Amino acid sequence: MNFKIRSRGFSLIEVMVALLVLALGILGISKLQGTLIRNSSDANQRAVATSIAQEKIDDLRSFANVKSADTWSESTDSSALTVNQLAFNHIENNEGGAPAGTVDLLANKVITRGNANYTLTWEVEDYVFDTPMSAASLASSTVTGDLKLVNVNVAWFDEMGEQQTVSLSTFIDARNPGLIALSGASKEGGEPPVGEYTPEAAPDVINVQVDTGGNKFRQTSKPLPDAISQGQDANTVVTFEVVTYSTYNGPIADLDFVADTIEEYVTVDCKCQFSASNSVSRTAAHVRWNPDTNSRYDYPGDLVSKETATPTGNVNAVDELCTTCCRDHHDVNDATKPVYVPGTTGGNHLHYQEDGSVASQANGDTYIESCRMKRIDGIYRVFQDWNLYDLTVIERGELADGGALQSPYSNYIEDFVLDFIIDPDTAVKPSARSPVSLTEGAGAQLQSRGVFIDNVYDDTGSVNPTDFTNYVSSAANADRVDKIPFAEVNLTLLSDWSSSDTSKVTVTNEAVATIPDSAVDYYGLYSRGFILALDEADPDPLVTSVMRRDNDGLTQQTNRPSPGVQTDGVDIDISAGAGPITLTFSFDGITYPSAREGTPELNITGGGVCNPEEASDAFTCFVTAPWTGTAQITVEVTSGPQAGRCTGQSTVYSASSLSSDTTHNFGIIDCN
Repeated sequence: MNFKIRSRGFSLIEVMVALLVLALGILGISKLQGTLIRNSSDANQRAVATSIAQEKIDDLRSFANVKSADTWSESTDSSALTVNQLAFNHIENNEGGAPAGTVDLLANKVITRGNANYTLTWEVEDYVFDTPMSAASLASSTVTGDLKLVNVNVAWFDEMGEQQTVSLSTFIDARNPGLIALSGASKEGGEPPVGEYTPEAAPDVINVQVDTGGNKFRQTSKPLPDAISQGQDANTVVTFEVVTYSTYNGPIADLDFVADTIEEYVTVDCKCQFSASNSVSRTAAHVRWNPDTNSRYDYPGDLVSKETATPTGNVNAVDELCTTCCRDHHDVNDATKPVYVPGTTGGNHLHYQEDGSVASQANGDTYIESCRMKRIDGIYRVFQDWNLYDLTVIERGELADGGALQSPYSNYIEDFVLDFIIDPDTAVKPSARSPVSLTEGAGAQLQSRGVFIDNVYDDTGSVNPTDFTNYVSSAANADRVDKIPFAEVNLTLLSDWSSSDTSKVTVTNEAVATIPDSAVDYYGLYSRGFILALDEADPDPLVTSVMRRDNDGLTQQTNRPSPGVQTDGVDIDISAGAGPITLTFSFDGITYPSAREGTPELNITGGGVCNPEEASDAFTCFVTAPWTGTAQITVEVTSGPQAGRCTGQSTVYSASSLSSDTTHNFGIIDCN
């Protein structure tokens, strides 16, 4: 069989049509690809422009002062300020932020990133609270805007030659960065806002009245030691606040107390290394007196050229604090500049290495420094060193509400700080604090309470100027105690304790450990100042507390010679014990407002261990007879709505030489 095979192909016309369709497709794809590339490039340029704008905002927020007499214009480069000189009031149209050479973000300058050139500008509008201020009103007013509205613009030309713009807006606060707490002691930060305050409770925090009307008080929160270690590196940080508060008489309902000033302190030890050459840093921040307003305020120190150092070998958690500490804590030979270390004359104070030897202060030489830092206008400044002028040992229970020594001790502190300025020294510690009476086997917590007082200067550097001392000396000034910069601090867990006869009475003196929260088990994380009576003694053994006067007392450093110590002690009168007895204290319930609930506590003096009874409104205490002491039940609700808060306490139960099991009922406790 024969087959014919027929072969067919594409005609020329069909090939030409196919090529035409393919060409049109390729042309469309190439045009789409070009559009995609341009869109991708535009998105990338827009992202870069946004990044530049955000960098400028962060740069403007990085000021180190609120106000400054220095001038800075980024557009004209009229001055060469350091980063430490930058201020909030430098932020104006196309001005403000880091100086030339620090950040490459200058006004009206073309910034090249990749293949594009970007022009950066910004406009600034001043506000006081929520009201904008015109340039004319600012020029005629002594008030500096609390806020600045900043509009940052970044412009560039895209690949098509068309101008594109990205704009970011933000408010910058005059108290930035970080002036969130009240800082009424600051002259430059403006008046503090009204803030509700709930006073901390005795016996660990004591009120000192600072006006004659009985409406204003000062108290210091319990110090919070933080002993940090990381590998071979270790640091100690101690924080607390000094709060002056007053009775509220304004229109806000259910507001009992307001904080007039909250002064924040951090004391830290740092390992530092001397720099090769001098550089600009601050002299000691200190307290100054304003004779026009009869008020004290915090001065942040002056920028001068002097020796500096950098931190080395510290844990990461203190890097920021130690950078400032090592850089600034150096004195200069200028009588108008208050010094960090008391008694320093003719230049920088001595620095000491870890082994106690004097550092040569040559480049690369290392040393240990303890710095006291205070928040001024929202920024921690290195303040003049602490100076402890008084130490008082007292039984903790006697300082509780209703305790026999709370009012006498508070009055003593008021007299002591007045005498410090006025002279002569007539203040007398409460005599009833010693001896502390215990029976064999009984124990008690002692407290070591200190008084730090700062010098006050005028603008020329003279200490305790006449205007200040005259004001404080006049009894006609009801707030004269408030004008004295002092802090009454519970130093129990930072003082060193000892007993003159450990066979008769022992006292705890454990190593400092971290206390993350003063409201939780303050004496439970480590113990100092707890005494235990072992045996009768004649004469009475003496329990003593010792505290360095300077910064090293708080940070527990011993590498440099002490400028002096404060010491105090109490005698312990130990009587024979007749064996353990049980005291039971009950109550018939507690009335709370707004159906709230709280946890009742029992405060007892005279030694003993007390525990709440399960599912019962009662406490059981185990003491050693004969027992002499007091007991009182207290209850507080200090959180939640104001209307639901309360403080109540029972009457005080007291006994002398009690030798048998005893029960006592306090009735109903009214927590209102």
